[in-house]
Amino acid sequence: MKAAKVKLTQEVTRNDALSMIDWMECHEVTKYMNEAGNIALEINDLIKRVNLSILTHLFNQDGSFYIISTVENLPIGFVKLKYMNNEAEMVVMIGEKQHWGNGYGKEVIREMLNHAFFHRRVPRVIAKIHPNNIRSIKAFERSGFLFERDINQFRLYSITLEEFIQGII
Repeated sequence: MKAAKVKLTQEVTRNDALSMIDWMECHEVTKYMNEAGNIALEINDLIKRVNLSILTHLFNQDGSFYIISTVENLPIGFVKLKYMNNEAEMVVMIGEKQHWGNGYGKEVIREMLNHAFFHRRVPRVIAKIHPNNIRSIKAFERSGFLFERDINQFRLYSITLEEFIQGII
């Protein structure tokens, strides 16, 4: 199924943060994530402490953070790249369950790989995925990521610049 185009916006508004709280409070959305169980409370506390309508600087401290929206500007999730050493770790979350299974994740992964490889010049991107998160595994594998090894309760997938280029040629 071909998904409608998504938009990635680096500006994070107060309303985006409120949407993230809703997503993070839903067990079905977060059950496979590697985030602290109290992340919704942390975001809520952040909103209360910081009286700004734009919160971009707070979400981009460890790397690149983008809100995923439909072409109609409806926020449906987020993606972040955390830079460390000589690689980046990618986390994609589609928080709006009605948009699951429509190819948005794969589209976002491809866009972020372009960003990581061609703008940030990292040679390798990784993803740590819970083994039961079949949708996420399929999206990353269809984007060229290869299984590397198991780490604790997650599976490590990776893709290099060379592998990415081979996949688009």
